Amino acid sequence: MSTVQRVLFFFVVLGLLVFLPVPSRADQPKSVLIVCEGSSSLKNPAIGLGRQLGALLGHFNTVVTIKGVNDYAPREMYRYDYIFYNSFQANSQVPAKFADDVMRLDKRIIWMNTGFKEFSSRPGVAEKFGFVVTSVDSVSKYNSVKYQDHVFSKGEPNINVIQLTRKNPATVVATASSSQARRELPYIVQRGLFTYFADSPFAYADEGSKYLLFADMLHDILEEHHEESHSALIRIEDVTPMENPDNLREIA
Repeated sequence: MSTVQRVLFFFVVLGLLVFLPVPSRADQPKSVLIVCEGSSSLKNPAIGLGRQLGALLGHFNTVVTIKGVNDYAPREMYRYDYIFYNSFQANSQVPAKFADDVMRLDKRIIWMNTGFKEFSSRPGVAEKFGFVVTSVDSVSKYNSVKYQDHVFSKGEPNINVIQLTRKNPATVVATASSSQARRELPYIVQRGLFTYFADSPFAYADEGSKYLLFADMLHDILEEHHEESHSALIRIEDVTPMENPDNLREIA
């Protein structure tokens, strides 16, 4: 190849590079860190909840990492766009290495269920988040969740009791009610980029439960909306390879 040909080739390649479309930020997958109470062992029930959440996030343009909080490294969450934390044991203690980063980080953080009562004892939590968790109510049997004009079954009767601050309180997104005690409490609260759910959205998931509310809210949390589509999966049990396919189609 002559010198002139090499120069022409260089400019042709350069021109192609200049005019090739550059991927937008919206096209790039969102990095999500799911941190669960305890270890990263698959025997840990909290990791099972994290895997359920990871499956839900597969609906979105995300890359998901799941790990136990015991294996969390200081400042690790700084590398991610979104952080989810789920805990399930009463009186769950959040390691300082994780709690310190939650206090410092200004990114989208979603905290579910327990651990926030103990976290609330740290200085500055009430002022930063606009609420604290004071106790766990396992007596009143909260059985419904209200979000705007929609009511969902709660399933899990227990609730972490949220107390809003008098000055600059967090926004109450949804409430939980007990028909037995005739009492209503905040169920989902939000302050800035921080959102708290007062129980596990994955407890007793069924066709009318607050699990659907959580799944739908992920569109707002991740700022990624999809065209509404109501698909269904039909499961037919006790079928063998000898069944008549026409009969199965009729059942479906």
